Amino acid sequence: MSSLALGLAVMVAVMAVLWLLQRRTANAGWVDVGWSAGVGLVGVLAAALGHGWAPRRLLAGAMIALWSARLALYILRRVLAEPEDGRYTRLRAEWGDAAQRRLFVFYQAQAVLAALFALPVWVVAADLRPGWGARDLAAVVIWLVAVAGESLADRQLARFRADPA
Repeated sequence: MSSLALGLAVMVAVMAVLWLLQRRTANAGWVDVGWSAGVGLVGVLAAALGHGWAPRRLLAGAMIALWSARLALYILRRVLAEPEDGRYTRLRAEWGDAAQRRLFVFYQAQAVLAALFALPVWVVAADLRPGWGARDLAAVVIWLVAVAGESLADRQLARFRADPA
């Protein structure tokens, strides 16, 4: 079984468990925690099981793990401290009696998307070229800019949401 298939299988199981959790808590925001953590999980799995140059696999695995952990923890804090996100409350209302069945399908779709979002790590983990190159440097620079931008956006959103006006 490939690391991608294994990652997808793990994510299907994780999202099924999180779907059960949202039934108990009446908070479908768990899907967002699962997706963001799952992208990292599948990426780390791909990096660990790949056959490419080990230092590049380690770097790619660390980058996706850090990105994923930052986002998952940010979302987890919101899910634990706040009521269900309005998007999911609206979906429950619109879907009525079919809400749980549709939410299960939605959770499973997010499992697939988490695995697909981790595909770049899978590609990097298969790269047999030894040594660092311009692509590696570009990837690190893009990652740094993206994570810094996401962190800034999270702080801006928190300030906006805290302002009653």
